[in-house]
Amino acid sequence: MKKNSLVCILTFYAFFLISFEGIACTTFCLQDGDRVVFGRNFDFPVGYGHVVINKRNTTKAAMIRPPEKPFEWTSKFGSVTFNQNGREFPYGGINESGLVIEQMALNESIYPETDHRYGLTELQWIQYQLDNSASVEEVIASEKFLRISPQSVAKLHFLVADKMGKVATIEFLDGKMIVHTGEGLPVSALANDTYKNGMRYLKDFSGFGGTKDIPVSSAPLDRFVNAAVALQEFDGDDLINYSFNILERVKQEDSSTQWSIVYDLNNLEVYFKTRNNPELRKFSLQEMDFDCDSPVQYANIDEGSTAGKLLFEDFSPEENEDLINRVWSEVEFLSPLPLEVRKYYADYPLTIRCEERKI
Repeated sequence: MKKNSLVCILTFYAFFLISFEGIACTTFCLQDGDRVVFGRNFDFPVGYGHVVINKRNTTKAAMIRPPEKPFEWTSKFGSVTFNQNGREFPYGGINESGLVIEQMALNESIYPETDHRYGLTELQWIQYQLDNSASVEEVIASEKFLRISPQSVAKLHFLVADKMGKVATIEFLDGKMIVHTGEGLPVSALANDTYKNGMRYLKDFSGFGGTKDIPVSSAPLDRFVNAAVALQEFDGDDLINYSFNILERVKQEDSSTQWSIVYDLNNLEVYFKTRNNPELRKFSLQEMDFDCDSPVQYANIDEGSTAGKLLFEDFSPEENEDLINRVWSEVEFLSPLPLEVRKYYADYPLTIRCEERKI
């Protein structure tokens, strides 16, 4: 099937899928002096996934259909991402400049209508930011020429942080980008309700101006409150261990928390556990080869490790397609997507080209 036909099919399903309720997740950013860490629980029906090493100096084209304008970019930074929908369509990750971006479902999200700017689907927008942004300010500034397209499948909002300690929530409400940062972000956390609703709800609880006891449920606003309380209670404990304690506190009661990830933005290290493999594993971006002349590598997120380090191997389109088939076949709102579309997603990385280095 030709490319245009595939994208039209995908768009048809996108408009069908976009009305489904979102899946739960929780994120936060914690700072101790100059050190910044970022925590994330991924709550979803399935936990299969790849950890992908994405190269710098690679040229990519937006997987988008008219009326969106064709868009190409060349990555400035290498990154490592956590993927279920195949390489180049991540749920989140960190780049070599210490920028982290993660997404959560937000049913209220409405992306901007098509206009003079370039449009990307929601997951490719994440990869673009990791490819090109060194700071939270650069992510926000990209709105001048780039937006998330209404062709996107999932309704999301985002928590973004950089190694300088800048943090922002990015939401799309009524077709407009809404950002909370600086003094407008007194609590660096986000769950599955708008940041405004989270802060309004938080005021009812002890320690934040109210009298209510801290909630124990895993409802979105209650998870936001528990993350806020834990951030407030931090008293200089080990940042990594404390962050995993926060993630344990806000995990889903129904065991749908699949991944728990902690990013150390200053040291460019990533620690994580999965439901299928609770061993604490880590990797360091400083040990990775981001030169696009070398093969792209990936690791199965659930597989074992050597001395706590994740084992990477060369990327393969077949493994990419197998991941997509496993995930999409077991998720109710993804299973209707036809094999042609799955193959298109799986083969998309073959369209990326490595640019010659300028001398």
